[in-house]
Amino acid sequence: MYYYIINPAAGGGRINKIQEKLKERLSELGIAGEFEKSTGSADIPKLTKIATSKGFKTIVAVGGDGTINEVINSLDNKEGVALGIIPTGNTNELANLLGIHDWQSACAILAARKIEKVDLGKIDGNVFVTSASIGFDNVVYDLKRYQKTSPFSRGLYLASLTKAARNYKPFQIELEFDHKYSVNTECFNLSVSNGLLLDYLPATSKPQDNILDAILINKLSFRDMLLYGQKKINFNDRNSSRISVFHTQKVTIKTKNPVPVSADGQVVTQTPVTISISDKKLRVIVSRKRHF
Repeated sequence: MYYYIINPAAGGGRINKIQEKLKERLSELGIAGEFEKSTGSADIPKLTKIATSKGFKTIVAVGGDGTINEVINSLDNKEGVALGIIPTGNTNELANLLGIHDWQSACAILAARKIEKVDLGKIDGNVFVTSASIGFDNVVYDLKRYQKTSPFSRGLYLASLTKAARNYKPFQIELEFDHKYSVNTECFNLSVSNGLLLDYLPATSKPQDNILDAILINKLSFRDMLLYGQKKINFNDRNSSRISVFHTQKVTIKTKNPVPVSADGQVVTQTPVTISISDKKLRVIVSRKRHF
């Protein structure tokens, strides 16, 4: 049996438009189960713990990155529990990286039940799957509410991104890796990933290698900032000197003034902060086309 935790607020209430079709499709695939909706900020951790106490082996987060992150942080590393995802949020970065692009394909993926065990990062007692970010990524995350499919929304997002890029200033950052060496430099953006940010990382990086990849971008031109915000940038010979990748199990980050730090697209703390590999692993259902 599958236990579905639904965030009715995700994606501006998108689940309310598809709920009956979703339940019908899950029933057709033979994976209907128990459905519970969150009603407040503390509900998702509570519902996750209820699911594990009842002995459910598959917990499905129906929502966006924030919903998924809350479920993951409430699993307590329960042996044998797998996470499923039905993306209905404004930000679905993790689902996309796992090959889950819409609710229809998510249903088929849940039924096929291909499970991978992936690393988790740890930051201030919380865990994350994709990355922790400092810098321009958090500006982009804040503008995600404009990233909808209509031409008006896309235009509004681009206008807001342009204004943010003009006003954005890189800052000094100090990084200490595994208590072995440190770097003090200018920072446009820092992402600490477990190997799932494929656009940035070499092919050898894996989300199962027990290593974090710290991707530091020093500075970008205004044009490249706009491309970065639209995920259209290519770090080629023209700007390759702006990006550095460090492999580590722990990185301590300091800035002159506190800077927001996000995990899986949600701001969770601020600098100074230490990010490390967690001893917890995540069993997650992925697309059969997704190979690590």
